[in-house]
Amino acid sequence: MFRMWLAPVMIAFSFQAFGLQDTPDMEPSSSHYVKDELYIFMHSGAGRNYRILGSVEAGTPVTILENDRDAEFMKIKEHTENRTGWVESRFISNEMSRAEKLPIISQRLADSQASLQGLQSENGRLKQQLSSARNELNALKSETETQAREIKQLTATLDNQEKDEMVKWFTRGGMVAGAGVLLGVILTFLPKKRGRKNEWL
Repeated sequence: MFRMWLAPVMIAFSFQAFGLQDTPDMEPSSSHYVKDELYIFMHSGAGRNYRILGSVEAGTPVTILENDRDAEFMKIKEHTENRTGWVESRFISNEMSRAEKLPIISQRLADSQASLQGLQSENGRLKQQLSSARNELNALKSETETQAREIKQLTATLDNQEKDEMVKWFTRGGMVAGAGVLLGVILTFLPKKRGRKNEWL
């Protein structure tokens, strides 16, 4: 039995010899986690000389029951197996462990990917609408150009008709004037009738 616990105790002592960092001030709460090491030992009292109750794996959420800022140990409640005991304070952190963060990050990643797919789908729909609008605009431009050409042709036809009408009126006026002149000339050369006085003489 002693040999079975000897190796874990030696590992725990090696962690203490190197020392990781100073323990921040932590108030009793349930938002604390075992740091991302392999595991730590839970003792029955506030010291390494107390009986080892078992080990607590990295990333396990715990509740701090007692915490002396100057002490190396704090009393915690481990929720996975519902155990209470003392662990080294330097192995407890108020930051969420990687094991706890992973599902949250994975969910956020899945949500981001779903949002990205939704945005890509919306982008495709907007591109299709833009393409349809461009096609419609091109059709309207073509129709406008056709109508402009028709208006130009109608305007030219109307101008030609007005010119033809003016030519006709000038021609008719000239003909009337010429006929009047010709009639005057003819009347000039016609013999005049003698008066009655001349007949009696």
